[in-house]
Amino acid sequence: MNNSGSQRIAIGLICRRPDAIWLDFLSGFKEYDVFVITDDNTTDYRDFKDKHPAIQFVQIDSVECENQGFTDVNSVYFGKVTAWDKALLYFADKNTSYDHAWLFEDDIFFYDEQTIKNIDLKFPQSDLLSAPYQVSTSSSKDWWWWPKVQIAWEPPYYNTMVCGIRVSRNFLNEIKHYATKNNSLFFLEALFPTVAFKNNLVYHTPKQLVQVYYRYDWTAFSKKNIFHPVKNLELHKKARKDISRGLILYKLRFHIGDFFTQSYAQTKELAKSLLRSVKDA
Repeated sequence: MNNSGSQRIAIGLICRRPDAIWLDFLSGFKEYDVFVITDDNTTDYRDFKDKHPAIQFVQIDSVECENQGFTDVNSVYFGKVTAWDKALLYFADKNTSYDHAWLFEDDIFFYDEQTIKNIDLKFPQSDLLSAPYQVSTSSSKDWWWWPKVQIAWEPPYYNTMVCGIRVSRNFLNEIKHYATKNNSLFFLEALFPTVAFKNNLVYHTPKQLVQVYYRYDWTAFSKKNIFHPVKNLELHKKARKDISRGLILYKLRFHIGDFFTQSYAQTKELAKSLLRSVKDA
């Protein structure tokens, strides 16, 4: 399926188990091939294909990931192999027909597939699209996960929120190369930006991904942006209805909230920068 010119772009939803709200939403997509990659292997989700024929369900045995080095992408929080490892194995090795793949955790929110298409049209050649990143010149500064992350490269390292990202075929090839060479990957929040920089790949942080946070209580949304976290899937349905009405007050609520969240993020980064300057003085 062609999405943007000659580009073939997939959408992969990463989840423990597929949820009906997500499946109903993704079933309406016309311009992207949609994949749902699950942690759970106790149920054969191919049976869901009858009700959702537009979606392809991906289930991979953990042993296969371990044998190919696709492990430890989310072991800081969960087990050695999760749906993240399976998603990367799938798109890096088992299905290499796409130029790009969007990877979304199931607590990401976006309005519709046009939201994604608009970003693709603006960044057709990028190897990685993500929320803004941070850099660390040693494994112990500025980010609490560094002591738990083992990386087969020298610093500097990078980290970002990756609950919603887009990766290219070039990027996936480098992921496969690292997994094969080192027999493992490493924590996802460091993996994606660090792989991009260490391999001189084209990396952008679109403003549409600025609202991907670790924690935030979103109460208003927009058509253009991608949001995290929105764990209440009923809120996904309500937000899409609210946005579709185009109410001025709803749009104003989003812009006011966006102003304060971005101001907070900028203040936080300034404080970190000042702290680094004091330490380095």
